Amino acid sequence: MLGGRVEAASPIFDRIVDVAGMRSLEAMAPSETNLMQNAGTAISAYMLKDEHVRPSDLTICLVGPGKNGGDTLIAASQLAQAGVNVVAWGSRARPNDPLVAAATKSGVRWQVWQGDQTPLLTEISQAACVIDGLLGIGSSPPLRGEIKELLHTLPIPTNQTRIAIDIPTGIDAETGAADPSTFPADLTLATGPVKIGSLLHPAVEFCGEIQAVPIGLEAVAYESITTAIIDRATVRGLIPKRALSGHKGSFGRLAIVGGSSQYLGATALATIAATRTGVGLVTLASIEPAIVTAATLAPGATFLPFEATPTGHMSASLDDLEKLLDSSTALLVGPGLGRSPQTDSLVTELIKNRTHSPIVFDADALNVLADNQDLYASLGPQMVLTPHPGELRRLSSAADVPEGRTRIRISENLASTTNATIVAKGSPTIVAGNKFTWILARPNPVLATAGSGDVLAGSIAGLLAQGIPPIAAARLGVWLHCDAASITAGESDRGIPIEQIAQAIEPSLQKTRL
Repeated sequence: MLGGRVEAASPIFDRIVDVAGMRSLEAMAPSETNLMQNAGTAISAYMLKDEHVRPSDLTICLVGPGKNGGDTLIAASQLAQAGVNVVAWGSRARPNDPLVAAATKSGVRWQVWQGDQTPLLTEISQAACVIDGLLGIGSSPPLRGEIKELLHTLPIPTNQTRIAIDIPTGIDAETGAADPSTFPADLTLATGPVKIGSLLHPAVEFCGEIQAVPIGLEAVAYESITTAIIDRATVRGLIPKRALSGHKGSFGRLAIVGGSSQYLGATALATIAATRTGVGLVTLASIEPAIVTAATLAPGATFLPFEATPTGHMSASLDDLEKLLDSSTALLVGPGLGRSPQTDSLVTELIKNRTHSPIVFDADALNVLADNQDLYASLGPQMVLTPHPGELRRLSSAADVPEGRTRIRISENLASTTNATIVAKGSPTIVAGNKFTWILARPNPVLATAGSGDVLAGSIAGLLAQGIPPIAAARLGVWLHCDAASITAGESDRGIPIEQIAQAIEPSLQKTRL
């Protein structure tokens, strides 16, 4: 299951919180605001509007003992009032509960789990939709007792929609941990902001698409939250408009410095991706064999060839590149560059002497930085670093490859230390600025292939060269990279040539604009 497609219903609902943050938001709600009633109403309205449930269809609601179960009972009542055939199964009795009474009055049939699998299994096998309202953000794995028994009863779904309320039962909303028996959702309706744990592995693998629904919290309550999702809705406004009178010089000039005999295709992939973002001109400075590869795949680019050292690395100094850099609006350095005394010196001199230039550092340019952390002081807000997990570990001097929330924290710390934008590649992908963090949680193993990072770096650099601010270029580039993979792969999860994904950056951009 590919999990974690997050969509924001509006800019207010693009925020991400942990459990403490959600509790704080709930405490800030005006006394007259009934958050549970609002949540149930929003849930049922969303399901009816998008036809996840239809009148006369059998819908099973799994109801837990707490507030999550309360949200679900309210939604069940309103679905029943709309003509949906609803059966609510409680994990245990809720004696004298007015929500149960209201649900049954609305036409919901109330059943209580007694440990006998047969009645529940019979009904679930006939249901068009199963709604999980068993446990919420106050729970954590492992699952126990009747909740675990009940979830073990669920058959593998066939032609059945499964929807989780706020989070799927079995995940930890704080850490992303998940019980093996976690409810497998096609859609998770986050009540209020998206919960951070639902974006992390393995929890995200059980969430399906994640949609945030309003529960009546004031917009001002969200202002202090400094983490948000990346999705189509939140990046659409970052796409620059193009003047009808424009020419290639109007849309930016990108210089790419990289390539070596061991990595002849890396700069070609970056060049294709940058071109497909709409940048006016791409010039590749590299060794001749890498240029031949790039010229075949991206004939519209221009080229600045350099001799190769005996080890196959680029032999160029900062002086050799000065004219190119002065005429460019952004620089990408690192794809396929490799490590040699000459390339290390070139990266070092670029950092020291081009401190005000918009630059994307990728691949071995990052490793040069990691080995010379005194250079961090020369970085700044016009620069973007794109480390994969191993490079992030080296840049941060961490003992181990960071995972989960630790990776988010280390990315944020590195952004603060360098004053640069950090794009921490992986699932989820993190874009950390100095004071704000964005997360893209759309796991797609199609991107787990050589050259994927070159496509991402080229996409970000192409946007940066068009005058988009670094953080915005990073957010938009991350989205386009992921969406291009989805467009190219369709239902596949492997084996898609990376150059096809690079070519799909432009269709993704056009799709995102609509």
